[in-house]
Amino acid sequence: MAQTSNFMALLRLSVTDPTAGGRAILSLNPTSQARWLLLAAAVLVSVLLVYILPVMVGEAAKMPSPWSFAAGQAALNLLVVFLVTYVGRGFGGSGSFDDALLLMGWMQAVTVAMLMLQLAAMVFMPALSFPIAMASILVTLWMMTGFICALHGFQSRVLVLIGGVMVFSIATFVLAFVLLFFGIDISGVPNA
Repeated sequence: MAQTSNFMALLRLSVTDPTAGGRAILSLNPTSQARWLLLAAAVLVSVLLVYILPVMVGEAAKMPSPWSFAAGQAALNLLVVFLVTYVGRGFGGSGSFDDALLLMGWMQAVTVAMLMLQLAAMVFMPALSFPIAMASILVTLWMMTGFICALHGFQSRVLVLIGGVMVFSIATFVLAFVLLFFGIDISGVPNA
């Protein structure tokens, strides 16, 4: 029971004060294997949740292969971990790849909880689905900036947010260009 209350306290702290939550998560200092497993489990559960509703309503054929979708989500998460680590270091941060992996894995786990809430709203209260989706995006941005501050020791969340938006824009452009160069079309693929 104490572990459940600790988990809920850490979840609440991660959302209300992501910098303090990020520091608390980093202080747990799990093994490298546990960090990889957290990210992998969070990605797999989010992919499963994305496929639940289309399968229930018989529209699974419109979705991409779950295996390729999971691989794509894993690759995108690893790209984010890489960018958070090395771009942050380029701006004077001190965070490690393993710590970025832990924080992004935890953020994905929180995102899974928000995705579950959104799916429940789609089924039981469809009018709330869009507001929950928008709130999830804002919470994710809020957590990401706080976690980056905790990881690298940065003080300004505003500068981290501005830098993050710029890095995201550039990375998206470069990634889209590379994928198009190799003939891979990702338009219409949902994001978990």
